[in-house]
Amino acid sequence: MCSMDYTSLVCCGLAFVLYLNTLNAGFVYDDRRAVLTNADVSGGSSWQRSFGNDFWGTPLTDSGSHGSWRPLTVLSFRLNYILAGGFAPWGFHLGNNLLHCVATALVVRVARTLLASFWAVLATGALFAAHPIHTEAVASVVGRADVAACVCYLLTYLSYLRHMRWRESADPRQWLALATTLLFSIAALLCKETAITALLVCAAFDVMRGLSGQVDKQRLRSLFFVLCALCCSVYYRLIVVPGPQSAFSSADNPIARTASTWTRLLTFLHLPVVNLKLLLLPQVLSFDWGMDALPRVTTLWDRRNAQSACLYTVLLGVAWRGCKVLLHSGELADVAGSSGSSYPQYHIQKVGRKSRAKRKRLAANNNNNNNSNSNKYQAFEAAYHQEALPCSDCNNNNGVYVYGDATQQQQHPHTHPHPQQHAAHAPHQLVSSAVSLALHKAFRGSRSSSSCSNSTTASNKSSGSSSSSASNSSNFSSSSNSSCCSNRSCPNSCSDYMLGGMSVAARNSCILLMSCAFLTLPFLPASNLFFYVGFVVAERLLYLPSVGFCLLVGYGVSKLLDRDSRTRRLLLLIGLGMLLVSFSVRTVRRNADWRDEESLFRSAITVNPPKALGNLGSVLSSQARYEEAKQVLQEAIRYRPNMADVHFNLGILHQNQQDYKSAVECFQRAIKFRPSLAVAYLNLGISFIALGKRQQAIEILQLGATLEGATVRDRSAHDQARSSAYLQLGALYVEQGKLQRALATYREALSSLPALVQQREVLYQRIGDVFGRLQQWDEAERHHRAALELQPNQVAAHLSYGITLARNSSRASEAEMWFKRALKLAPEQASVYHHYAEFLSLQSRHQESAVYHRRAAELAPTDYALVVAAATSLRLLDRKVEAELWYRKAVALRPNDAHAHTNLGAILHLLGRTNHAAASYKAALRLQPGDAITLGNLAKLGVTNV
Repeated sequence: MCSMDYTSLVCCGLAFVLYLNTLNAGFVYDDRRAVLTNADVSGGSSWQRSFGNDFWGTPLTDSGSHGSWRPLTVLSFRLNYILAGGFAPWGFHLGNNLLHCVATALVVRVARTLLASFWAVLATGALFAAHPIHTEAVASVVGRADVAACVCYLLTYLSYLRHMRWRESADPRQWLALATTLLFSIAALLCKETAITALLVCAAFDVMRGLSGQVDKQRLRSLFFVLCALCCSVYYRLIVVPGPQSAFSSADNPIARTASTWTRLLTFLHLPVVNLKLLLLPQVLSFDWGMDALPRVTTLWDRRNAQSACLYTVLLGVAWRGCKVLLHSGELADVAGSSGSSYPQYHIQKVGRKSRAKRKRLAANNNNNNNSNSNKYQAFEAAYHQEALPCSDCNNNNGVYVYGDATQQQQHPHTHPHPQQHAAHAPHQLVSSAVSLALHKAFRGSRSSSSCSNSTTASNKSSGSSSSSASNSSNFSSSSNSSCCSNRSCPNSCSDYMLGGMSVAARNSCILLMSCAFLTLPFLPASNLFFYVGFVVAERLLYLPSVGFCLLVGYGVSKLLDRDSRTRRLLLLIGLGMLLVSFSVRTVRRNADWRDEESLFRSAITVNPPKALGNLGSVLSSQARYEEAKQVLQEAIRYRPNMADVHFNLGILHQNQQDYKSAVECFQRAIKFRPSLAVAYLNLGISFIALGKRQQAIEILQLGATLEGATVRDRSAHDQARSSAYLQLGALYVEQGKLQRALATYREALSSLPALVQQREVLYQRIGDVFGRLQQWDEAERHHRAALELQPNQVAAHLSYGITLARNSSRASEAEMWFKRALKLAPEQASVYHHYAEFLSLQSRHQESAVYHRRAAELAPTDYALVVAAATSLRLLDRKVEAELWYRKAVALRPNDAHAHTNLGAILHLLGRTNHAAASYKAALRLQPGDAITLGNLAKLGVTNV
């Protein structure tokens, strides 16, 4: 095994260890919608539906679709769900961690194809493994889309390199490699849209090799297939697959909604600078960069425009100079070709197509001239490629050659002889060497496509002897099981290196151009420069472009290590180590921010205060930390008063505290800022009901139930809120005795919300209940049966059917059977015991009823209604002492409820504890003055002075 394999192993180990602390994290932020509530993940729909839905489980053709089509990522979530038997967060995070390790290994492999220095490859892989910018993509479950896309992107590139090698040696397997390349590119696109540029990177590298003078007659054919596949992919993704059906909100990308074209242009041109700063100094990170986290560039005189100009100038300068150097290198190859030096490359293509018998005859004819040809070959390579030196290959039969500052440059560090100068001084030797080179490569049967390090020194200086020549010749024709170069600067997997046969300048240009291609091309689709997207900056999108950044750092390391000073090299390695340590510490700490939503939102308060505080307030409210949540939500509103979500969350907080008046105000403000927020209508109606304003509640619920939501992003949540509004409205009508209107409401819900299966089951139950009240038993039974067919294991459907049957006295035994089935399905659900107990009371089976009432209260000790029902059931059995205990628990649950005190006073009265009973009655009168029942009970005790 080559030591480069250990390098890959070390980098992968570093990547795995750094993200070990994500395994104890939960589902946070977008994970809830993309994973927990996505039917494509939980198996609520067939796996084929993943190809017709967006990333969030909404049909692509739906008006609320996000337009993000990533079916392979969704299916990977589904696989996690199946393997773990449910939503186990550690399994999802482990999958992300392992994918990051795979991506790191592939980055090392890509670095080998471009960088010849061991330290350069190690720096590239280690930096990619440890870079803190990757935390969002790896620590967040939904970030798997970026990690998986990166894996497939790099596999596409590496497969195309394999195709190029086999194409140059006329290996028929080149078609297999090309097909694999196209398949990986499709897989990358199905993981995330930003990977659509994978084939463009492949084509760019192939073109660079052509510009550098490496002749390959089949290159145009490969480029044709690749570019056709790229065009088809772009057409299919942009035209055939539906895009976003609704516009993103202004809070997500406020710059795109800016009225000034000039401001939009200058700001979006500056965003690449912001992203580059995150790569260079990833100290300040945030889960969201929307709203006003990034100030707009409003004038040409803003100093940030200078930063933008510098970045684009550098990129254009690198591209221009790189292309110029490659073209010049190609021209030199053409000039040398006119004197015979380009003949070997063309001849290799021809020889690669000869039959094995012809190659053997050719080798036999030239066997006697082997030693002289080897020497002439070295002379030619030294003249044309600046001291090219032989090095045995690791994994193939191709001899490879080392170029650059080797023996001659060590002796004359400031001397760089031009190939044309050598040709002018020794034209005959050059032609002779060219012929020797062609014959020598013909013996190998294929053309070299790899090279060792450009700093390898010659290992054989006595090439004039016959023994040395024979040794060199054997090195050129080394077999596939030959070992790696022993020289310390030789890459350990020589067959991966793709820049062999190029001049030093051409290699440098190719490295810079490919690094910039990896850096910029994957970023372009989400840059907002060509079309607007639903975000300004997203750290997860830098996962793939960071490959190019790491390659640039690795290239810089290799250049700095080329210096002669040993002290400088040592200082550089120490500095590199310190950088990796600091990045590793930042990554581990940033992973801790993604552990739960509270820590995540707190970490972003300094970057995006309104969004972070609004989300944090919602989390604190769900944890019943109401006072702290109220302060946080009010602070968020001070930053941005028009945030409908924050007003809604504040209303929910007031609702949980039973402050319905304040809740009504908050819900009304939420509806004002976002009229399509159906869940705000629902909760506003519930608050009106709690305040006794039933007519206002009916009006609001009717509005909420009929909202179409054409521009709503989360269509599923919107439709669920509408369904709940229909159910609440129907319950109001039933309470008022308007059974026909209730039926009409439930039927309207069925017709307007056909896709919600679970809600349809509840609607069928409600319709069955109404028909039961109307004593239309056949219709009631039909609808309950329909509910059971939709959800055969739904406990509520069994209970509803049992309750309906219980109203028909002739079917009591059948009703009891359904109650018992419900008990088997939910043995720990308090409501099941309560309904069964109510049924037993109707059957005058009070002893059994008391047992089940008490069991229901024990399962839900904070449910006031169940506690009172248990106490009443015990009182009817004359078990007064036990009943007193449960009535006291009811008073503790609702100390401000007059009926609770009245009930406690009544049981104490029955127990003969008149003083305590009078105290309870008086407490009830203080809460409900003038209550006739309480006054009557006090009169029975002889108390008239109240």
